[in-house]
Amino acid sequence: MDDLDRRIILALQDGLPLVAEPYAAAAARLGLAQEALLERLRAMVARGEVRRMGASIAHRNAGVTANVMCVWRVPAEQVEAFAREAVGFDAITHCYERATSPQWPYNVYAMIHGRSEADCEAVIRQLCERTGQRDYVALYSTREFKKTWTRIS
Repeated sequence: MDDLDRRIILALQDGLPLVAEPYAAAAARLGLAQEALLERLRAMVARGEVRRMGASIAHRNAGVTANVMCVWRVPAEQVEAFAREAVGFDAITHCYERATSPQWPYNVYAMIHGRSEADCEAVIRQLCERTGQRDYVALYSTREFKKTWTRIS
């Protein structure tokens, strides 16, 4: 990613206007033609530097009020198969493998969102049924202190 790519990301990371040509104003501020900006974005996507451009939804306002970080203890040789199943659920927005410790043996983490705790529990139940993994702990959020996205500076 070169300096111009970083400047493009900085210009776009706070959102786009809801207009027919949302990239035009950012391109003009950068002294670029809109098509040149779009070409640079496509190249960043092709290189894997940008995954996607999309709307950020205020999920609580949209009725998605329950979320749970569910952690599983999955044998190392079954992690890939488990993860393939987990990422197939729309309700699962994050899925990670992490290191364990003697006091905390859980190695796969999944963030599950739903309209209710019952919705989240249904996803957990289905994932357990599909994978055979039953050693888990469901950690429901009780309070939110900070929620933001990564910003480029």
